[in-house]
Amino acid sequence: MEHDRQLHSDGKEPKVDIFLLTKPPFSERARFCLRLIEQSEHAVLYLAGDGVYVLLEEALENLSLARIVVCREDLEARGVQAGDKTVVLVDFYERLVEDAMNKESKLYAF
Repeated sequence: MEHDRQLHSDGKEPKVDIFLLTKPPFSERARFCLRLIEQSEHAVLYLAGDGVYVLLEEALENLSLARIVVCREDLEARGVQAGDKTVVLVDFYERLVEDAMNKESKLYAF
């Protein structure tokens, strides 16, 4: 597996809560998503569509996220810059499906 995935000593991937956000930061759905992330111990945030605008918000700095994964195509189309903690992927949807198929993961879409 790639360097941004951590395995437990038994070889299983850790349980994560996957949050897929496609709404802009000012939407009620985006605010609700960020509130749920605050309650998660192992959150991974996937940003696509207008969700990439959340990278412009300071709210992400206060969240404890295992990682932030962004769709390169959507990032470039909107002219948004990714931060240091952000993983930008060409195969964004492939990775999302792989992570979602992990039996230990839960997926929340907004």
